[in-house]
Amino acid sequence: MKLITGFFMAWGNFCAIPCPWKLWDENARDLMLVMFPLVGVIIGMIWYGMYWIFYYLGMPIPLFAALMTAYPFLVTGFIHLDGFMDCNDAILSRRPLAERQRILKDSHVGAFAVITAVILFMVFWGAMWSLLEMKSPLRMWCLSMVPVLSRAMSARAVLAKRPLSTSQYQRSFQKGAAYQGIPCFIWLAAAAVMVVEGILLEGGLAMDGRTMLLCGLTPAVTAACQLAASLISGVYARKQLGGMSGDIAGYMLVWSELAAVVSLLMVF
Repeated sequence: MKLITGFFMAWGNFCAIPCPWKLWDENARDLMLVMFPLVGVIIGMIWYGMYWIFYYLGMPIPLFAALMTAYPFLVTGFIHLDGFMDCNDAILSRRPLAERQRILKDSHVGAFAVITAVILFMVFWGAMWSLLEMKSPLRMWCLSMVPVLSRAMSARAVLAKRPLSTSQYQRSFQKGAAYQGIPCFIWLAAAAVMVVEGILLEGGLAMDGRTMLLCGLTPAVTAACQLAASLISGVYARKQLGGMSGDIAGYMLVWSELAAVVSLLMVF
């Protein structure tokens, strides 16, 4: 029952889609993070469904790409983008650690946050445009699992890494050792689904071994790039800011999803 409560808590906190069952149990706060990747299943499947709806409507590619780019930020109420911008403001200030931590908690938006957000959307939109021009169901299918992978790594980091003294996740870190393996398992399961479904989408069992390997390569590379982007951005942000926080989790998540979309252009 607590896992179900944790799932709906995660939905209500980290997704702008109205939650059908509003629950809150302070004792399930750590399970909210454990179930966070499963919210990504909902977000990812809607993202993939949007692709087919807009495709069959014959939407012009520039507008198509803009809507597909905006969706993952709109559906979360920009909460993770906020963390991304806050971290960039603090890190790029190049001030002493105490000052960087103060900037991280400052509610004002700085120039570095705006500049990096603009660059983020430019690259995301350009990559999405290029991706849509390929008209590849396999590549677009990968989008359905991208939010699961990004959230699994962010959740694991919050549960396993030492938090900032100002972080709301102090308690989750203290109890997180018992749960940190679950997001990792969800990540592996989502990556496996990406690879298997990618093979099936491209012809399934009728293909020879070499062709199946090539069809599984695109989702495997995407998962690997997401993992690398999440780990690298997380290590860098924690080193620059002195610990883990919700803002850093958002920073990792945004970098991970950007890496996924760009990586889908890399395998031919």
